[in-house]
Amino acid sequence: MPPQEFLASEVIVFFVRLTLEEIAALQQAVDCIFDVDLAEREIRDWLLLEEQPARDLRRFVLAPPPAEAPEVVLLDTGIATGHPMLKSAIRAAMSVVPTDSSPEDTNGHGTKMAGVVLYEDVGGAVQNGKYVAPFWLQSVRLLTAPGVGSASATHRPFWPAMTVEAVRKADDAGEANRTFALAVSAPNDSLDPTYWSHAVDQLAFNAGLGRLICVSTGNADTDRVQLLVDYPVMHLQQKLEDPAQAANALTIGAYTRRTKLPPETIYRECKVIAPAGGVSPHTKTGHIGAPGPIKPEIILEGGNVGFDGVLPDSGISTLVALTTGKDYVRHPLATICQTSEATAHGAHLGARVWAADATLRPESVRGLLVHGASWTPEMRQQFEDLDERLAVCGYGVPDPILATQCAQNRATVIVEDRIANAVPVDQPKRKPPKRKGTKTTETKFRRHVKFFRLPVPESLLDDPDDQVELRVTLSYFAEPNTFRRRVSHGLDLKWDMQGPSEREDQFFRRVNDLERTPGVRDWAKSFRWDIGILRRSRGTVQSDRWTGPASMLAGGKLIAIIPVQGWWDRRRHLLTTEMPFSLIATVQTQGTGIYNEIAAAVSAQLAVEVEVTT
Repeated sequence: MPPQEFLASEVIVFFVRLTLEEIAALQQAVDCIFDVDLAEREIRDWLLLEEQPARDLRRFVLAPPPAEAPEVVLLDTGIATGHPMLKSAIRAAMSVVPTDSSPEDTNGHGTKMAGVVLYEDVGGAVQNGKYVAPFWLQSVRLLTAPGVGSASATHRPFWPAMTVEAVRKADDAGEANRTFALAVSAPNDSLDPTYWSHAVDQLAFNAGLGRLICVSTGNADTDRVQLLVDYPVMHLQQKLEDPAQAANALTIGAYTRRTKLPPETIYRECKVIAPAGGVSPHTKTGHIGAPGPIKPEIILEGGNVGFDGVLPDSGISTLVALTTGKDYVRHPLATICQTSEATAHGAHLGARVWAADATLRPESVRGLLVHGASWTPEMRQQFEDLDERLAVCGYGVPDPILATQCAQNRATVIVEDRIANAVPVDQPKRKPPKRKGTKTTETKFRRHVKFFRLPVPESLLDDPDDQVELRVTLSYFAEPNTFRRRVSHGLDLKWDMQGPSEREDQFFRRVNDLERTPGVRDWAKSFRWDIGILRRSRGTVQSDRWTGPASMLAGGKLIAIIPVQGWWDRRRHLLTTEMPFSLIATVQTQGTGIYNEIAAAVSAQLAVEVEVTT
């Protein structure tokens, strides 16, 4: 590679590609080398883009994943099936575009998504010249280009059916753990359900089996100078695009840690909009304090925007991600950013969790991604109001290490269970029958609350004043009512936990009307959660965190899973239908990691009946 250079305050920095032997020889030959170090990732990728016309990737070696590895399905503009950095990992490529059965990507967006999904670091793989694919790719071409043909506004009524057909085609390719990535969206005047969001909800419910579908929030208009000048306040007005409001989807927004500009004079007057760890200027948001679910649930890297005070620039090479390009003969590398990149990162992380444990159910994988998410200090500073922070940042940025370790090592309690909408119970009739031989009992339907104990190891209480973090997440897929535009679920769930000073009998009464004495309120409160039960209970993935002294966890607290009446109650044949759910809990102490002892000691308790109206 030809040497690149820029003039710093007291030194000249050269970017060159050399072997260790060449570096040693250079240091022997000259006496003016102050320091030798690897170029930062952003600078390295900038240099790869600069020199890529001369690069030949035909010798790149991509080893395919194991046959049983999970899959990521891209519902996008297709994929460049012959790309040397992709082809060995492509299990299937197809199209549902009515006028074009070719799976090839003529737009480029789908191929760019594929590079982010498959690789943690495209630039690093290019330099190494080889890579082992961790999972398979599938591509179902949903559109040819934004606003064209099947993607035009006039064809929007067909998008729900096309999305359903695309998912079915992917499933027909065989049995596999699949994460779907849908970074295609459309403007939406409100967060009310649409036929498209209903279709996504129904696909994710998947007849009770669950399906992990990652959907992007949509992109803010970063060409608007006022949006950047008033960053991040103006982003509160940039609302989610359809179908990101789907309750069962894992909706993904964007943040960024990219703040470095290329060392070129043309960027001397340019500044980045977002600080490291702040929300990306590209992201859109959910409604503030809305009665609907927390959206987005998580945010991932989506790039930054440079601004010189006159013109915004969202394509600066160090502020975007290096990925694979559709024109792999002449320009095999390309760039990607915005919430599309963030959604590709989310699909990658979902597949990594499944690669760590293939036995996990889809609701568990979705729950783990949310369970390990946290707000950065910058997000807390940007949005001090909790409702605003939830609308922009969701639960925060997932921790890939926590998510995969929880799955692989069971360093977290993961309970995969089922709960019935209602349970038939025979009870004596109010009035004894007058005729002899007549049945003296009648069938009533009652709900069952399920309780799980979270035992705390004695070692955690050696110093009861030690600060610990408790995380609890509930994840399930609700069946949507597709008969009306108004959203309605067959059954919803919520969770609650026994408080630090609350006895078990008090907790039973707090969550169970049948245990209470009329007019008597003798129970205590739960923990002082960061989010709180009213906010978190609005969605089908509900996560919360608490930090405090370890002594407050003594005694092994109970966690209750509580069914909430839905439209299944209006269908006699669905009254006793069971719905799968996953409960995830983690206790962590500073500096000691996750407590493995907890997972080994978890035990389920007997259900307690709660009356249901039928």
